[in-house]
Amino acid sequence: MLFSVHSLLLVFFLFILFCTSYISTQPTADADTDFSCSSDSPVSCETYLTFRARPPDYLSVGSISDLFGVSRLSIAKSNHLSSEDELLKANQLLLVPIDCNCNGSRYFSNVTYQIKKDDSFYLVSITAFENLTNFLLVQDMNPTLVPNKLNIGDEVVFPLLCRCPNKALRDKGIKYLITYVWQPADDILSVSSMFNASPADILVENNYRNFTAALCLPVLIPVSELPVLVQAYPFPAGTRRARQRHILSAIVGTIVAFLICMFFSLVFYIHRSCRKKMMLERNLSNSEFADIIKMKKTSMDEKFELKIIPDKLLPGVSGYLDKPIIYDEKVITEATKNFSERYRIGGSVYKAMINGQVFAVKKFHDVTEELKILQRVNHANLVKLIGISTDNDGKCFLVYEYAENDSLDKWLFPKSPPSSCSVALLTWTRRLSIALDVANGLQYMHEHSRPSIVHGDIRTTNILLNSKFKAKICNFATARSATSSLLLKADVFAFGVFLFELLSGRKGMEISKKGEIVWKEIRGVLETGKNVEERLASWMDSSLKSFYPIGGALILANLAAVCTSEKSSARPSMTEIVFNLSFLTQSTSEMEERSWTEPDESLRSISPVVGR
Repeated sequence: MLFSVHSLLLVFFLFILFCTSYISTQPTADADTDFSCSSDSPVSCETYLTFRARPPDYLSVGSISDLFGVSRLSIAKSNHLSSEDELLKANQLLLVPIDCNCNGSRYFSNVTYQIKKDDSFYLVSITAFENLTNFLLVQDMNPTLVPNKLNIGDEVVFPLLCRCPNKALRDKGIKYLITYVWQPADDILSVSSMFNASPADILVENNYRNFTAALCLPVLIPVSELPVLVQAYPFPAGTRRARQRHILSAIVGTIVAFLICMFFSLVFYIHRSCRKKMMLERNLSNSEFADIIKMKKTSMDEKFELKIIPDKLLPGVSGYLDKPIIYDEKVITEATKNFSERYRIGGSVYKAMINGQVFAVKKFHDVTEELKILQRVNHANLVKLIGISTDNDGKCFLVYEYAENDSLDKWLFPKSPPSSCSVALLTWTRRLSIALDVANGLQYMHEHSRPSIVHGDIRTTNILLNSKFKAKICNFATARSATSSLLLKADVFAFGVFLFELLSGRKGMEISKKGEIVWKEIRGVLETGKNVEERLASWMDSSLKSFYPIGGALILANLAAVCTSEKSSARPSMTEIVFNLSFLTQSTSEMEERSWTEPDESLRSISPVVGR
């Protein structure tokens, strides 16, 4: 009987190992959609991309055909429209025929666009072309144009992402790979149904990517024939929640079953390991065991000694938590194309490609103070220093990690009306996450650095967002050791103004229409005591619409008000702020299944700065 049980456990364990090895061979979910050419792919092909008709500029077939440079008739035929003059509905999804061409490494459909007033590569990419391209690709495609010095009438080539099916796909019957921008309400089943495509094929052609992370980014939809697009409408709230619960139950059940299997496998594995260890210890004499320990200790000591050999960096600068790389001046010059305007991100910061990786390089004349701060900090919410370089003229170059989504002000205060995707990306939950990230970074500087460090310039331009919208504080030019608690409270005040900006979508230090500074205006709203929720709702960022809990917004507004108290002693510490934001973030995540418009008593009953 014992033998049969052990045999059964062994067979089950081998089965788990087989499943695990099979899963590990699948592409990772962190991979992006591949738009590259391959040897078995055609040089060019006719394919399609999707475009949503949007007012005021692109609500007719004529305006869309002019934008993409294709005929009106081809758009009408592709979408089974009665005529070229048929009126389109707002957000109507259309198929646009394009010519997709390989440039040697990647597929693009190049479209020429004439610059209008206040246009930029970034704004046109996310508004007119609805994220069908990337502004960095636009910069590379137009090397003679300076991104921040565009003139009205300049002709810019926008490379739209596309791909032609390779031989394997064609043999399988796939005729087109349609470029589609993933929307906030999308899931695999709804998209596959809309395009009459296989969910499995969509996963394979997009490298099994995490489609939640693909929000508002282009993906490929493989189809055997051109679909007739049926416009999707939102599910009723009850139906949507029931459907979500059904899917969630299935997922939870699968995960629980898998964990139970893994638990029994782990018990069996530990049991066998312990038996082997006991047998090994019986066979080893005390002297042999002591020799092994001694050898291990010696090896560890040797490795440690190699790690603590100090690097010679700059005079007076040492003790870095992570020693930066010392780059040769030529490497920096080549990486930024001799500090070309095309590579300028802003101010004295340049984009640089070093060893196949993208970094940000900042030029300094006197870098000593900033380096003194950077050598003492190492935190996930502070921008990371990668390396340094100097030239013969005494200039210094600091190489930082690159933030793919630029600074927060670009998202919070866009110069032109934001697209639905850019609004969707800066949701209430994401704003809370950004606030908590910044608070964590400041708490580290205030509470865990010795001596404490004050940043001195907390604002949206100095908050960078990486590809996953993780916030990182940058620009330590004004940072210094805090000689008194008053300096730390100055950071708290600036953080409070920053919270007001997250709530309102307006610059906190600007003058409002009533002639009052914006952050003071909302303090007045909170201090009235009458109809506070209604008054606050009218003051909130209009792009959030009703997709936020009014109770949570009231808590965050009150926290911001306390942070901007006139008396510095009345302002909370960053530890108290982190505590409150963590609690608010957790409460928000727990109520995401509910409608935002339903009042939530758990949020209403919390007063700000409860940690005090």
